[in-house]
Amino acid sequence: MKIIFIFLLIFFPFKVFSAAFLIYNQDAKANSMGMAVSASIDNSSAVFYNPAMLPELKGSGFLAGDILAYPRMTYEDPISGEKYITKTGSHHIPHLYMRYTKDRLALGLGIFSPFGLSTQWPNNWIGRYNIIFAEIKTTFVNPVVAYRINDSISIGGGLSYIQSYVTFKSALNLFPLSDGLSRLSGDGDGIGYNGAIFVRLPNDLALSFTYRSPVRIKYRGRAKFYLPPPLVSTSTGASTTLTLPFICAAGIAKKHGQFIFEADILYTGWSSMSNYQISSDNGMADGFFYKNWRNSPSIALGVNYFSGKNMEIKGGYMFDKTPIPKKTLGPELPDSTRHIFTSGITYKKGDYRFSIGYQATFFNDTKSYMAGMAGKYTGFAHLIMFGMEFGE
Repeated sequence: MKIIFIFLLIFFPFKVFSAAFLIYNQDAKANSMGMAVSASIDNSSAVFYNPAMLPELKGSGFLAGDILAYPRMTYEDPISGEKYITKTGSHHIPHLYMRYTKDRLALGLGIFSPFGLSTQWPNNWIGRYNIIFAEIKTTFVNPVVAYRINDSISIGGGLSYIQSYVTFKSALNLFPLSDGLSRLSGDGDGIGYNGAIFVRLPNDLALSFTYRSPVRIKYRGRAKFYLPPPLVSTSTGASTTLTLPFICAAGIAKKHGQFIFEADILYTGWSSMSNYQISSDNGMADGFFYKNWRNSPSIALGVNYFSGKNMEIKGGYMFDKTPIPKKTLGPELPDSTRHIFTSGITYKKGDYRFSIGYQATFFNDTKSYMAGMAGKYTGFAHLIMFGMEFGE
């Protein structure tokens, strides 16, 4: 029942935005600053990046956006030297935010997908018995409330309801018969919370701290095995419980003339995903699997230049360290430390603000020492970002 093991790993498939399967790209403007915005974000995506910033925004606002990702990952077999490339396609990361502020109190709502996307390797590639296709769809619904205590300090937080759905396919080795195909789908949900603080300091400095809790999700799925004659296709149910990691970020921002500079440190608790236990209806897929993921930091730097009254020009960089050791690095999530470069512009017209941006993600070449799938992985990804906000 190797498919169940892979199902567990693939709940959060290959992605290209932040280490492992976190997608920290949840707004075109924020993304254009290298995601270094927790102490300076001034639009409705503060619901995600720092809800304590909401009292700084007056009136109401509505923001909708999408990020298109074009990932490309290559695996090189260490024995034959042959290279296999994931099938290139666009992946959407839509997001929606609403906010309302009156006096010192602010309310907000965010709908976003911080865990998602899919990956697809060729049907005949050397690792087809580990993975051919995987996709996850995850939706967070996150209402928040924030309050400005005084002219210097604001606090905020909220709850999140999370729904998650996954599909996974791999080949089955039935030699001397032709390969079979396994397909597994499952879903689950969970509850989490987030909190934040924003501190305004003298000399146009600002500090922030945000925390998003770990989330325990129990998945229930069904594995179907499509077998060639004379074998008979079959299926079985399976379940597992995973804990999504905590995310905390600290930021410092400085306003200088027409510029805003910010530096953030992001720390993600990947040790919650260090091992997995599987239970199945018939007992054939029961097992315990050790991956040894580790907590990892990321460093983000961003700048925003106000060019005139209606235009903003942004740029940023993120160093994103992978939490996956080389001994457990496999094709189901061929992650590596990456360097992320971003840029973008925001144009204001009346009560509307339009943002576009671009991100280039460079993966470090990395060698895997995973038993049975040792090899070299390389990767690159383009991201194109769009967003529109209506508000005061």
